[in-house]
Amino acid sequence: MMTNLLLCIAAAASSWLVIWLMILNAGRFGLVQAPVARSSHKTPTPTGGGIGIVVGALIACVVFAGNDLVALGLCGLGLVIALLGLIDDRTPLPARLRFLVQAVAVAGAIFLSGVATDFFGSSFSALWPLAVALLLLAGVWWINLFNFMDGIDGIAGQQAVIMLFSAMLVIWSHGGSLSPTWWMMAAVAVSTLSFLIFNWPPARIFMGDAGSTFLAFMLFAFALFSISFGWMIVPQWLLIASLFASDATVTLLVRFLRGENVTQAHRSHAYQRLFRSLGGARRVTGAAAIFNLVFLLPATVFLPASPLFAYGFVTIVYACLAAGCLWVGAGLKDNEMGGHFGRGRH
Repeated sequence: MMTNLLLCIAAAASSWLVIWLMILNAGRFGLVQAPVARSSHKTPTPTGGGIGIVVGALIACVVFAGNDLVALGLCGLGLVIALLGLIDDRTPLPARLRFLVQAVAVAGAIFLSGVATDFFGSSFSALWPLAVALLLLAGVWWINLFNFMDGIDGIAGQQAVIMLFSAMLVIWSHGGSLSPTWWMMAAVAVSTLSFLIFNWPPARIFMGDAGSTFLAFMLFAFALFSISFGWMIVPQWLLIASLFASDATVTLLVRFLRGENVTQAHRSHAYQRLFRSLGGARRVTGAAAIFNLVFLLPATVFLPASPLFAYGFVTIVYACLAAGCLWVGAGLKDNEMGGHFGRGRH
């Protein structure tokens, strides 16, 4: 136990050191993000701070994995996703290439976890392709929506940390805290906490795609493994992801229904509109963290295992969050007011 704790401390320290060095050398690495029309920042700011998360977390995760080839395979897939994001940070890659690599990584995580088999059991092997297809779609969408939601200071970091700690609490209550997977989650969480020191509003460095896609992939993979091991149920993961999932999904659907190009960069997420109306990231990120901690974390930990109740409760939460997103104008342009979904373009 003490060795594992020390390793987590080392992961946090390594993450902090790498991020500090990134801030000092971002210009040399070509990782300075200048403000553009859809930006939420006004001055050039170093980016790529997520590299620190990746370095600190993966070093610890490899040690925790030991001789476990499945855990080591997960670390390797996480590294691939992070490298893809780092390349995209410096030189934007074609969307098809990004989606392809992400899909391969997600497929690898599904295979390593064995969760598709657990969904339907060996007597329903004909449904495995359906399970894999649904999980593959969900995984690629989660990676990209998490990246979309990393648009203001601190919001993605707090989301990842609280999701991980929420899941760790549930897994701990089921006796899974001795598993390498639990400690790998802890390593990712504390490495992200180090990043938040620099990224909390006003941010000294941004996460970048290397960090956001890595975190999203690892969160999805941890979800697969925890479900496969019987530590958590699907509604629990849907619940702790609801704040991000509802905003990104509602925004995409609104823009699609309005006939807009959904692949085009924009700043019409609910959190971005709140950022502009409330006057900064600190209030929005703080409110998101409070909602996650005060409501979603305890709701996830104490969610009854009854499928009828669990899925019903999750449905109500998503419906309320979706209504809130529509009310603030998710998917609408800057000159359009919230609460008017369905009206014509202005």
